[in-house]
Amino acid sequence: MPAVWRYALGAAALSALAAQWWGAPAGLRPAFRHGNSSILPGGAVIAPAGDQYFTGPNPFGLALSASHKALATASAGSGESVVVAMARGAGARWEIAEPGMRSLDRLAEIGPSGWRSVARGLVFSGEHTVFASEGASGRISEIDWSSGRLRSIDLSAGSGTRAYAGDLAFDEAGGLLYAADQANSRIAVIETHSRQAISWATLSGAPFALGLSPDRRTLYAAVDGETGSVAFVDVSDPSAPKVTATVSTGSQNPSGVIAAAGQVFVANADTDSITAIDPEAKRVQAEIPIRIPGMEDLRGVQPAGMAYDDASGLLFVAEAGINAAGVIDPRKREVLGHVPTGWFPTRVAVDRDRVLAAAVKGQGPDAPYGSGEWLQGMLSSFPIPKPDELAKETAFVMEANGFSPLPAAPKPLPAAVRYAVIIAKDARTYDDVLGDIPSASNGPAMGMAALAHFGMHGYADGQRQRLSLKDVAITPNQHAMAAQWTFGDNFYADTPEWQDALEYLARRGLSVEAFGLKPGADTTIRDVDRAAQTIREIQDGYVTPGVDLPRVLFIHLPNDRLAAARPEAGYPYEESYAADNDLALGRILEYLSGTKWWNQMAVFVTENDTRGGVDHLDARRTLLLCAGPWCKRDYVTHVNTGFPGLLKTVFRLMGAPPMTLQDAAATDLSDCFAAKADPAPFHPLPVDKRIFDPGR
Repeated sequence: MPAVWRYALGAAALSALAAQWWGAPAGLRPAFRHGNSSILPGGAVIAPAGDQYFTGPNPFGLALSASHKALATASAGSGESVVVAMARGAGARWEIAEPGMRSLDRLAEIGPSGWRSVARGLVFSGEHTVFASEGASGRISEIDWSSGRLRSIDLSAGSGTRAYAGDLAFDEAGGLLYAADQANSRIAVIETHSRQAISWATLSGAPFALGLSPDRRTLYAAVDGETGSVAFVDVSDPSAPKVTATVSTGSQNPSGVIAAAGQVFVANADTDSITAIDPEAKRVQAEIPIRIPGMEDLRGVQPAGMAYDDASGLLFVAEAGINAAGVIDPRKREVLGHVPTGWFPTRVAVDRDRVLAAAVKGQGPDAPYGSGEWLQGMLSSFPIPKPDELAKETAFVMEANGFSPLPAAPKPLPAAVRYAVIIAKDARTYDDVLGDIPSASNGPAMGMAALAHFGMHGYADGQRQRLSLKDVAITPNQHAMAAQWTFGDNFYADTPEWQDALEYLARRGLSVEAFGLKPGADTTIRDVDRAAQTIREIQDGYVTPGVDLPRVLFIHLPNDRLAAARPEAGYPYEESYAADNDLALGRILEYLSGTKWWNQMAVFVTENDTRGGVDHLDARRTLLLCAGPWCKRDYVTHVNTGFPGLLKTVFRLMGAPPMTLQDAAATDLSDCFAAKADPAPFHPLPVDKRIFDPGR
């Protein structure tokens, strides 16, 4: 999500925000799927309208045949690459068209080599064939599932440069396919009978989304850039396409474009708006803002793909940030309401009197033991809502996202806390590390000890190269922190917005400093060395000269993402990296607890993601440690929250208003704080030396 600190909040807006309080509806309930509804990681709730169909993971592509008898979704990501084809069955329900051909892995043997993934580009040709962009491979696949044939169009061929195949638009009558090459800021014009690019149009920036005019003479390309724009490409002569105009949308992140009803509509993900453009005058006619009542100054709806219904004159937009499809009357320039969908919808289509919405993350927590990238996507099909139905659906969307103001005042945070430290590690789940903690002073914790690979009774796999270690304490310092202060067993990872948050706080006049970001997640550098460098920079920059510490510190310790064993460098096991990470964390806490700022400090430790781990409750559940004099001792918080809730807590401690809809509506970590301070320092524990030297 783009940084929203660019949008200044006025005094009146700040006052209105301060007078209201929001929180996620889940409360203490963990992520859980039950029937058609789910409690999501982070505390929101979904209950998609209409009928539901499961697809492959991350269905960023959605296409409907001209006859409305077939549809397809295309999945993108590092997991399995899948195009799912469906045909209309009995009772207007959709059924998998060819179950044996769901996965393109089976087709790859007779098609091009090196299949990696599919991008958002997906269009139908007839009833049994689709063109699907492959993204970084630079290719477009022509897939005929009736025959099992897969053929390739290579955008990089003969150009001397590597292409990135993105969105597609198709002129079936003319046999012309238009493809966005995002890597080279150009549009390819492809003859489908020869599968060759016959011409190119060069743009001023990377084309993210394409839309073709009803007369098929103009292609509209939404272009990313410092100021987003829509390029008008004259394709009346396919052999010589040319850009005839560029209209600025004022958005850095145009996320969708369609031509309908004599207008061109552009979705703007960062400004939460739809831009209506007059294609004849080539100028902006109007902006249609998508706002949440009572939270008008916050962004986070994230409009993406759009569809227009000629019969009703309504515009539908996938609202990824609020798990809904927006219903807009473009004539009145008015948002009429919202219909609940699956988790994170990005594409919509109109199917006669129904709307299709493809949700990237599906119905939520359905793959607890694996990576979050394995979650199934989902397609919802619901009737175009009538006004009274839309009002009810909209009310649910508001409640499910936590956008309804709470009657109770928020729990106060300690006024004495002046400094916040965020320490972000990498790629571990809760069970990976803390699953072996049975309880805290306030009751049991939701862990599974058998999955605590990196716990106090963990193991290091010698992989037949050296002696494996069993019952070894890999993360003693994280366990010691959990015992001394507070840990969370209902905290979830999603896309972190650390950089946006730091910039936001800096724009508000707060001092901020980041450590360990360079050279990024290079595991050839020891985390204990990163910790030593961080300590040295704080000592030399602030302690020795007597300069006040920045209000917010961000520290990156990435080595618990693991890497191949390197015995010569002191990492005889993959697990050695996690032990290095734990020791580095302990040394940083020891140092911070010995500074003069300790009595006014709160330290939050979490992971950037969970891609490397397993968890019995949910694939995105990760560890949270809250440390400092004002944190409760030997306490486990069960609040369902995540990165937005952590940021909300930091913003509150710093006296800053919410940054986005997501952190405003999240449940914060006020449950972690005590009424009185205990200034006890932290004393790091040594790591079992065998994990660095098996011969000991």
